[in-house]
Amino acid sequence: MGGPLEGVRVVELGVVIAGPACATLLADWGASVIKIEPPEGDPQRGNTNTAYFELDNRGKRSVCLDLKNARGREILFRLLGDADVLVTNMRLSALTRLGLDYASLSARFPALVYAAITGYGATGEGADKAGYDIGAYWSRSGMALAVTQPGTSPPVSRPGMGDHPTGLAMAAGICAALVEQRRTGRGQFVTTSLLRTGCYVIGSDLVSQARGERTISGLRRMLYNPLLAVYQAGDGQWFWLLGVQATRHWPGVTRAIGRPELATDPRFATMDLLVRNSADVLALLDEAFAAEPLAYWAEAFAREDVWWDPLLTFDQIRDDPLVRAAGVFREVADTGTPTVATPVDFPAVAPGPVPRAPEAGEHTEQVLLELGYDWSDIVELKDSGAVP
Repeated sequence: MGGPLEGVRVVELGVVIAGPACATLLADWGASVIKIEPPEGDPQRGNTNTAYFELDNRGKRSVCLDLKNARGREILFRLLGDADVLVTNMRLSALTRLGLDYASLSARFPALVYAAITGYGATGEGADKAGYDIGAYWSRSGMALAVTQPGTSPPVSRPGMGDHPTGLAMAAGICAALVEQRRTGRGQFVTTSLLRTGCYVIGSDLVSQARGERTISGLRRMLYNPLLAVYQAGDGQWFWLLGVQATRHWPGVTRAIGRPELATDPRFATMDLLVRNSADVLALLDEAFAAEPLAYWAEAFAREDVWWDPLLTFDQIRDDPLVRAAGVFREVADTGTPTVATPVDFPAVAPGPVPRAPEAGEHTEQVLLELGYDWSDIVELKDSGAVP
């Protein structure tokens, strides 16, 4: 596809989402990525929703190897001899048993950037704990309970909701390590975790808590800023007011609802008063917004420069003009099916269809030939069980 990482060679030992998502970002940015899969394929291929696998594995070549087989590992070593980066989210203990830990590989390939995504960190008692994003990112970070209303069960996170930002964080770390690799000729161990990413995402709450300061309540009636809150229009559609600077936006809101006199009401004259009397503001605005459909409020907000955004359903997102203008959707080459683009653009690289995800082992023989094996070698490798 071209891109700023063109010429960078990546080997992925990734399963399910976080590792593959990171490697897909690198592929989208121009890197050449070889995905190493077990003989039975990445477990994510068994997901009945094929869109998940397509999103996180497009643009790669797939090689199936049995890494428990010495000859299978030898193929991997040949690939790493030419690679700049290894991306993995396999458990570190499993990699160590196979001789694929950082210490072993860095001794053999000193220029290799070894990028390891874990659930709970690469050191300490959680280093070998199995984890998915719904546990490490969503639950243990405190995020789930932070958005839970009292008396209700915590909401369930969406698929990949923590894996994708963790993959993006790792992609950034890899790019930084590649800069140093180009400068010094040496690679390094780069690591992130689902837990660290989750805690970073909700970091403002954690920092406030650690300092003994007030954290933002998840209860609508206790919001610190009633102009940074969700409301429902008369046609049932929800929208979010985005008046972070409440005193700046309050006059525009009062004009939009036809109550300009509220701008000088002494109950709401300062940010502190708006917060102190937030229950009154919420009740007042709830009543006003319920009187007209969202289209009416969209015009009123535009006229008065009120900042807001609608709460869109998945069906609405596809046709939303801002989503389309932002380049969110791309087509998959060959199939024409929609997928979601990487969240970073490089204007010098013309956007277009993205490559499809490979079939399991689709490029095994092609890559082996590139590594210098001939057809008789490939037959022997198949007979030995190194490749399926």
